[in-house]
Amino acid sequence: MAHPFRTLALMFFLVMVALGSDPTSASPPSTDELVTLAKSSGKTLIADFGLGFCMQCKKQAETLERVRKAYGDKVIVRMVNAVKEQALMARYEVEMVPTLVFIDAAGNVVLKKVGPLGYEEIRDQLSRMGVK
Repeated sequence: MAHPFRTLALMFFLVMVALGSDPTSASPPSTDELVTLAKSSGKTLIADFGLGFCMQCKKQAETLERVRKAYGDKVIVRMVNAVKEQALMARYEVEMVPTLVFIDAAGNVVLKKVGPLGYEEIRDQLSRMGVK
């Protein structure tokens, strides 16, 4: 049986081909809206790179909704559509979904983690980043 992340990567590639785009040709943006958003808000940002319809992406979205409710306006959670936002996918070298990228208030990528993270793991990472 194929590893679930390999299956997701293959699904992502097939979706990209079906939509008529080449997932390997995306060029990074000249300015990074995620870093800009984190810096301008002075808040930690969690970027959730996903498709929205796969089971792992749905599970991650549910967990991040719980994070939103628990942390309110202390943290920004930004969903990144893996099909529509290929430039950000390339910029962060995201190859599989879901992938979470944690960016601190200074605009630094602190952690990039492939696969769904549980609430406790996200809470612990935010705590390490100084978010209470």
